Amino acid sequence: MRTRELQFDGIAYVCRMIKSNDGDELIIGPTDLLDALQPGSFNDQNEGFVNDEARQLYDEVFYFTDTASLRLPDDELIDVLKESNPEWFD
Repeated sequence: MRTRELQFDGIAYVCRMIKSNDGDELIIGPTDLLDALQPGSFNDQNEGFVNDEARQLYDEVFYFTDTASLRLPDDELIDVLKESNPEWFD
């Protein structure tokens, strides 16, 4: 299980690193990070992002999921990811 810490607003968020079927390393982040990055409405001027740093960090993360899913073994996490992104995983 590979992880990577992303920092935002003084808080460290533990993310998972999963390889796509093309061998790309994808960052899978927790939904609490998403909530911190984008607490506003998609309809506001900043599309809900707190600031430009939040928007940039959001773009680094491939997918956001709940903490329980992030704790799954790689193969089970990939099964969860396949539900929404079948083209990225074998």
